[in-house]
Amino acid sequence: MAKPTPLNQVKDKFGGKTELVEKIVALVEPKGDESSDAHKRRLKNVSNKKLLHLLALGEKVKSLGGRDAIVKRILELRGQSKDHEYGDKLKRLPLGKVVDVLGGLERGTKERTAKPAAKATKAKATKAAPAKAATPVAQKGAKKGAKKGAAKGAKTATRSRAAAR
Repeated sequence: MAKPTPLNQVKDKFGGKTELVEKIVALVEPKGDESSDAHKRRLKNVSNKKLLHLLALGEKVKSLGGRDAIVKRILELRGQSKDHEYGDKLKRLPLGKVVDVLGGLERGTKERTAKPAAKATKAKATKAAPAKAATPVAQKGAKKGAKKGAAKGAKTATRSRAAAR
């Protein structure tokens, strides 16, 4: 079954674009010193797809506790909880960017905590497994390397004898 178009999604879920804009205005703060009327007017000219994205973003921010809570969490994850200048910079960033920064940091901490556990199980497995004998291919490579090194050493020895004469 095909996915409904953004226009159909807006009509089915919200009844129309104006109702969706009202929900978004309640969730997302206006730009800088923009009034709420100007914010509504600006959002009415935005595509339905972008409005649906803004609604999802606003709901995610609300579930995380708002912009200030997100910035505080980012600072904690980075270990810079007292860096107020960086916090102010994060507060000036667009909401989507702040949420992306938080998501990246949370994924990074999950990976870092998962890696030591994986290394510990891998180390146990390698200690328990018996040592394998070298493969015939590896043995051939070692022999060739030894022959080349010996031949090279012989050439330099004869050259040095010739130079000494």
